[in-house]
Formats: sequence, C-alpha cells, structure tokens
Amino acid sequence: MLRYALVIVGVLLFSIAIVKKAADTCIIHADKWNEKAAQMLSVTHEVMPERGDILAQNGEVMATNMTYYRALIDFGVPKFKAREFNDSVKILSQMLAKYFPNKTAAAYEKGMRSAFLRKKRYYVLVREVTGHDYELLKTFPFLRYSTPYSGFYIDPNREKIIKREKPYGTMASRAIGGLDETFHGNSGLEKALDSLLYGIPGRTIKKQIPSGIVDWVSDPPQRGLDVKTTIDIDIQDITEQALLQTIEETQPEFAVAIVMEVATGEIKAMSNLSRLPGGEYLETVNNAVQGYEPGSVVKPLSMMIALDDGVVRPNDVINGHNGVFRYPAGARVRPITDTHGRASMTAIEAMKYSSNIGLSEIILRGYERDPDRFVQRIYEVGFMEPFDLGIPGTARPTIRHLKATVQDRINLTRMSYGYTTKIPPIYTLALYNTIANDGKFVKPRLVKELLRNGKPEKVFDISYIREHACKPETARALRQMLYAVVNDDDGTGRLARSKKVTIAGKTGTVRNIGADGKYESRYRITFCGFFPYEKPQYSCIVLLGKPDLPGMPSAGRYCGGVLKKIAETLYSMGRLDVPMAMPSDSTQTFAPSIMKGDIAETRQVLQRLGVRGDVSDCYNIETYCDSMPDVSGMGARDALYLLEQAGLNVSIQGRGRVYEQSIPRGAALQPGTTVILKLK
Repeated sequence: MLRYALVIVGVLLFSIAIVKKAADTCIIHADKWNEKAAQMLSVTHEVMPERGDILAQNGEVMATNMTYYRALIDFGVPKFKAREFNDSVKILSQMLAKYFPNKTAAAYEKGMRSAFLRKKRYYVLVREVTGHDYELLKTFPFLRYSTPYSGFYIDPNREKIIKREKPYGTMASRAIGGLDETFHGNSGLEKALDSLLYGIPGRTIKKQIPSGIVDWVSDPPQRGLDVKTTIDIDIQDITEQALLQTIEETQPEFAVAIVMEVATGEIKAMSNLSRLPGGEYLETVNNAVQGYEPGSVVKPLSMMIALDDGVVRPNDVINGHNGVFRYPAGARVRPITDTHGRASMTAIEAMKYSSNIGLSEIILRGYERDPDRFVQRIYEVGFMEPFDLGIPGTARPTIRHLKATVQDRINLTRMSYGYTTKIPPIYTLALYNTIANDGKFVKPRLVKELLRNGKPEKVFDISYIREHACKPETARALRQMLYAVVNDDDGTGRLARSKKVTIAGKTGTVRNIGADGKYESRYRITFCGFFPYEKPQYSCIVLLGKPDLPGMPSAGRYCGGVLKKIAETLYSMGRLDVPMAMPSDSTQTFAPSIMKGDIAETRQVLQRLGVRGDVSDCYNIETYCDSMPDVSGMGARDALYLLEQAGLNVSIQGRGRVYEQSIPRGAALQPGTTVILKLK
C-alpha cells in the first residue's frame, strides 16, 4: 500500500508542477512567450526565382538553368540486397565509368565496396546528375532495385544544385556573359539585362500548423523573362570555325569577328578569342566593343564626309607627292608616306591603294582652315552615338576636337587615315554597314525580343542612328571604291577576292602602341567589308591583334580570308540571295567521294541527291563499340559522338577531319580513357 501511496503522491506532485509551469507560461509570463512566438512567425526568407533563358534568334537555348542532384546510396537500409550488390558491383562500376567518366571503374568499385563494408548511410555515388541522368542510373545493374533494397535515391529538396549552363559551350560566350555567386549577371547580356532575366524573388513566412511551425510560401517567386537574341547559330558556328582556322596559322594575342545583317543591324555572330598563357584560345575579353587605333580600315569614313560635302569627286585627281608628303612644308615633322609612291591618283585609286597621302590631301582640301569642322561632321553622321548594345563596358569612339593650329592640322591628316583615334570594331562595322545600306545608319542590335511564358512581351524593332548618314549617291560611290579594293588586281584587299561571292571591303594595318606610348614592331590587322556586293546582305569585320608573323602581315590574306570563308560557306548553304552557279561540262554523272561518318545520314543525303556512293567506310553511329574504331577521315562531331558513346573521353586538336588518333584501331577499350584526335 505504501508503494501505491508514493506513486500517487509522485503523480500529484508532477501534476502540480505541470499546472504551475502552465500557469507561469500562459498567465504570468504570457506576454513574453507571445512576443517570442510572434518573432518566430515574423521571420521571412527570400526565395530565389528561376532565371530566364537567353535564346538564339530561332529559339534555341544559349544559356539556361540546369538543376543537378546528388545520386546517393544508403548502405544501411534494412532490406539491402548484399549478395546482389556483390554480384553486380564490377559491371555497375564499368557502366558508371562509361556514362560518368569523372572517375575510373576501379575508383567507383573501390569507393562502393568501402562504403558497403562500413554500412555508410550517406554515400555520394555521382556528385551531379540531372533528372534524365537519374532515370538512366535506375536502369543500371543493382540500381534498378527500388530504394528499400538498393538504398539508391536522390533527395530533390535537400541535395539540389542549380547551375547556369551554355549548351553551345563557348559559342558567343562573351556576348552572352556570365553570373556571379549570387546568380546575378556580371558580364555580357547576363549583366546588362539582369533585372529582366533574374525575375522577382518570392517570400516565405513561418506558419503554425498542428505538427509545428513550417516555412510557408506567401509570395511565389516570378520567373525572369527569356531574352531572344539576334545570334544565328549557323552563322556563329561558321564564323568561329573560320576564325579558329586562321588563328592556328597566325597565333595572334586576340581575334575578333562580327557578322551583321545589313538591312536590320542584327548581329548574327560575334566571336572574341584571346590567347591564354598555355597557348589555348578562349573567350575572355569582349574586344569587339573595346577601342583601338583603327588604321586604314576607317578611311571610308573620311572619304564619305569628303564626298558628301562636295570636297572631292570619285575621279578627281589627287597629288601623290611621289610617296612622300611633307606637311606642313618646311616643318620638322615625320612626313606622310605611302608604300608605293605615285605622282598622282584619282580619289578611287586613293582608296584602292590605301594611300595615306591621298586621304590627307583630300581632307586638307576641305578642312585645313577649320580642322574641327571635320570632327563635327563625324558627330553629325552619328558615328559618336551610343549603340546601347546591351554589352556592359562598350566603348564609344575617341576622336578629339581640333583647333586651327599647326599641330592640329597635322593631327587632322593623321586622323584622316585612322591614327590619333580609338574606334571599337563594332563601330567600324556599323560604318561599312551604312555604306552597304545606301547611307541608312541602322543601329546595331543584339536583342530581338523579350518573352514571358513563351509569348513576346517586348519586341525591339529596327531603329536608326541616322536615317541618312550620307547621300545614297555617296554610299554608291563608296561601294564602287571598296569593290575596287578587293576585285582590282592592284587593290590592297585582292587576297580576299572570291570566285563565288562578290566581296567589297577595306584592309587596315596599324602598329600597336606599347605601355610607354611608343609604337611597337608588332601589328594589328583588320578587314571590314560586305557581301554580296550586288545586293549586300551581310557586313563583317575581322581583327587580329599582334599576329605572330614576320614583317607586316597581310590584312587581306588573313582577316579578309576569314570573311571570304564566311561568305563562301553561306553561299554554299544557299543563305545568300544570289543564284548558285553550277555549270555542267559533262552529261556523265560521277559518284561522289564519301567521307567517314554516320551511315544512316549519309544514305539519306545520297538519296535526296539522287546519286550513288560507296558507304563502306561509314559507321552506324548508334552502335556500341567494344574495340577502338578507325575514325580517320571523320569530322569532329561524328568522331566525338562515336567515341563518347563508347565511354571514352575525347580531346580534339586542330580543325577539319581526323588524320591521327592516339589509340590505334582494334585496341581494347577501357571506359574513361582519353583518346587524342588530331584534325586538319
């Protein structure tokens, strides 16, 4: 009885303590606890919105968010199938190494066996997988068992990683830009349009429910807008490949190529490549929008103003001073010189020969008494206006005003042929685009429209810096001059001449200025032009900074050669509004030579062309290879796809078709091994 009495007394005392504590909490200190509860319920957290995509002109994704998860195994689940695991671990490791080759099969096997022996509850099998990858993993040996038996799972709420990915890799990378650690843009379009792309953050509050306090989304986040650019994937790819081929030969410090549509000002391609210390080229600095002393490539601007103001006519004769022009006479200054001296020349020839003396004489004829009038005219044509491209850090031309002094008259002559100024390549391109467009100075643009939920919210129409930067007849005369530069046998740009597409344009060669302000022995070379000449569709500028070549490199050969490749490839693709000349000199049909590639696609092409061909060297790209295939003669894409299907890592050197592979044909394949392909 005593024992029961003690229990009852204990229960009563415990009950009294609970009542006392409840009274203390709910009555005596009620205000304090209510305030604390209110503080907990007032805590809010920001919910990051989903960032909008950046798209090419046809809607293909160039930058998007990708969600990754950690693929995990819990080796401590009660029903873990230990025997099946031991039977499958070796083949499972080989499959993992093939599809997720960041580790070898041996490393996968060692890690899983160690975790199994320790009954590890949280083993990271693959650090980053997409939802598609997870579904693939669930088909692998052992992992195909459900979670209670295999321990395999992902935790989408806890182990989620969001990354900004560029499906096309480095293509137009500097124009697209990048993000910082807060998922805000820090360069390119990502930065310029950050407020639109980022979206509107949501908000969570603490809410009390019967089981406790949870985070409740009170204001859902709003996804950012999608930005559709003017970039044409095909033209961008063509431009980058043409630029890379020339880079391999010239090894410049940096290279720039831009392609613009003449009528609309839409930038169809923009490539910026800089050489890293190891010799590799990557998109690092957007040199397309940085100012450089342009040299002779800007001479059409001087000629345009002189023609428009009636200072000169195309066939007017200009004094050539036999290649040495001392201005002003008697002054102790460096004379203006031409490489090939002439006693005289017409205005057309001054442009064709890229004569510094000819352009100086023409500009002095009209503006010697009032040098700043020439600068004012540059402003009047709209050349100094901001373009608002959406690329942060875009420079405007640097062209200083002049006074009626001897020194500034000397500066006027230098300015006439592209010295004492700084002009970004995009501005030089806009000038040539204006000439190709009959004097209409269309504003270059990189953004086409903004989309919300796939529907246009804002469309950026064509706009003009000047409706008429020059008279149509002036533009016509300039086009004829630029035609002569490329297509006459004595033109400085003759190495850019094409038999397929008529190209018009101008070269520019200038010495680099060093940190000490003096000219170096290395050059910067440029070619800017448009095509086809008869009905211009595209304008293009190519610039190579400090190419590793002896002497004075040919801008027509190297930079003009890039433009020529772009023009001829677009012609071959049927992208130019000119008839394709396909003369036939025989009634006999010859079977085409078939290079190695995908057999199904090759047969489809032959069928469409209505011809026969030997496809014995082609592969079924979808077939799994158990030994190293012979990929010599294949293009990069076919070889890459075939070898990655076999679980190999592929390193590609050069451009063109495979001529050498580091693993010989017929060798046994080890998934995760790196094979080096050399192309030319």
